[in-house]
Amino acid sequence: MYTYFGDFLVKYPKSGYEKDSEALHFYVKDVRILTPKEYEALKATIPKDQHKTTLDILLITGMRYAELLRLYDNPAWYNEKRNIIHLPEEAQKKHKRRQLERTIHPLPSMFNYLLKDFWQARKPPLESTWNKNLQRWAMSAGINPYGLSVKSSRKTLESWLIASGVVESTVCLRQGHDSLTSMRHYQGLAFSDDELRDIKKQLIAWGFSI
Repeated sequence: MYTYFGDFLVKYPKSGYEKDSEALHFYVKDVRILTPKEYEALKATIPKDQHKTTLDILLITGMRYAELLRLYDNPAWYNEKRNIIHLPEEAQKKHKRRQLERTIHPLPSMFNYLLKDFWQARKPPLESTWNKNLQRWAMSAGINPYGLSVKSSRKTLESWLIASGVVESTVCLRQGHDSLTSMRHYQGLAFSDDELRDIKKQLIAWGFSI
């Protein structure tokens, strides 16, 4: 069964969706990278504030979804005085983990209020549910859902940082990568001048030195 959504073909039920031929330069290993305008459009379609908060935290921090779920159960990992998140070894539990622990900073100056909203709300859903939510919200926002998943926010932040000229070693340390496995995937991304300007503006608002 096929149905048309906007200018792209959506295929059900087996593969779900087809890759956006107009945005091939925004895929990293089939994971869809968002532009700032797409991020805002996606966020605007999300009906519940708690889900908007979850999306913001995922993109600002670049955390893996599993790390976000563990952060929910461990508020002590956030140091409000220093406005940093320190993820201990048990936060990651990743088979190919390169770092035993890491610290996530910088963070926006008002990030503590975002986290308070996060902890006062219900725990975020399972990864599979979040994936389905993202794809449903994307369709409402007029964005091709192909490749949108829990990995999109993390890889979007990494691509924005690299495109803005942040030193690769800094990105690797913040994201918990080694330089051999993380940065090579972003070489093919091609942001327009306007998109790059929006990216830098957003990163500066989040506390990055660009």
